[in-house]
Amino acid sequence: MRPRGVSGKAFRWKWGRGVESKESRESDRSDGSDQSDNHQPPTIMEQLWSDFRLGRNTRVPVTFACDEQVWLKVSGHTFREFYTDPGIHLKAQLEGRRWFCENVAGDMATGLPDQWVVSVQLWMEENEFLGCEVKYQENDYAWGLPLSLDREGLLDHLSNLDPDERARSGSAFKMYQALRELADGMEYAGRPVVIAPPGVSTHGVFTKAAEIRGLEAFCQDLYEAPDYASRLLDIVTEKTVGRIKAWQRLTQGTDIDLPSPDGFGCCDDSLALISAELYERAVLPAHERLFSMMTTGPRSIHLCGRASQHYETLVRKLGITHIDGPGPFVDHGHCLETLGPDLAFAAQTDNSVLAYGSEAEIDEMMRNLLTPAAKLPGRFQVVGFVTRDTALENVRACYEAGLRYGVIEKSG
Repeated sequence: MRPRGVSGKAFRWKWGRGVESKESRESDRSDGSDQSDNHQPPTIMEQLWSDFRLGRNTRVPVTFACDEQVWLKVSGHTFREFYTDPGIHLKAQLEGRRWFCENVAGDMATGLPDQWVVSVQLWMEENEFLGCEVKYQENDYAWGLPLSLDREGLLDHLSNLDPDERARSGSAFKMYQALRELADGMEYAGRPVVIAPPGVSTHGVFTKAAEIRGLEAFCQDLYEAPDYASRLLDIVTEKTVGRIKAWQRLTQGTDIDLPSPDGFGCCDDSLALISAELYERAVLPAHERLFSMMTTGPRSIHLCGRASQHYETLVRKLGITHIDGPGPFVDHGHCLETLGPDLAFAAQTDNSVLAYGSEAEIDEMMRNLLTPAAKLPGRFQVVGFVTRDTALENVRACYEAGLRYGVIEKSG
């Protein structure tokens, strides 16, 4: 679920550490491995990430990320312009990503990247694919309206969707084509510009079912018409995988070989709306189907909000090994201890504290996040989401607190 205000958090993915670079809510700089030079000794930051991957880091990595609300502040454009004008879509990302690289401290790759990876940043692409009308705003994220169909009408509508036709006719494909034309042979700040293909994962089959049906209506369905809710989740899952396959054919000209051994991750933020019992009964079968269709490798998920009631089921029954997004309200150390040695967290700061808090409040937040029980090598990192209201001095204070409290003491 996208935030209802620009001060909210957007999802963050990173394959191998969480879920990110497959579909564009990637940070402007990721870990130091992205820019390592095989002919030079590793930097301190590159060594940190190398050790993290091997489970022997002596400090918890602290990174930061942002999205278009920061890029638009830097470039001076509106959300509507960004979502509808390919030239502004490209310009805002390049200028915003460069500003982020040059101004935001953290355990991200230093300097400019070897190449600028520009994404199709249209959060409502899936909603449009499923037939929803998308509303664009001047000063906030776009939103997809629920479909005005009764229960059976919605199922019929979804059943008749052709994934290839829907992907080909959507705004995201038009944006992708235009960006590729604009970026052909282009350099920015001396680095080549490449366009990442969209449509490689999902914001969540439960979340999308709720958005196209209407959040309140779908929550009622779960209790009043559980068989219908199951059918809706089944068909949304089927169309989601069909959409991913269609995007592969459309952008790469080949069929994707599924399930892949490379691993798969997705979001499903609306799970914060429901109980653990309801998740296991109503949603887990759809999640198992999605992950089984997509991968034979590692499974990861991003969950914003208060969704820790689901962690045990996600780990023990769905086989999730990486959870991205749990905030300071989660007892990370307890979860890491009780849910087994294969689980890892990319915990998030409280973004309101990061944006508006005092230095003392930021220090307290980081001290509470970086407890001895949570600071397990290779299994815990902290991510801060930078909004357009986040002051750079707050980011620096957060990172410096991470350096102070993130040291991992040797056991024994």
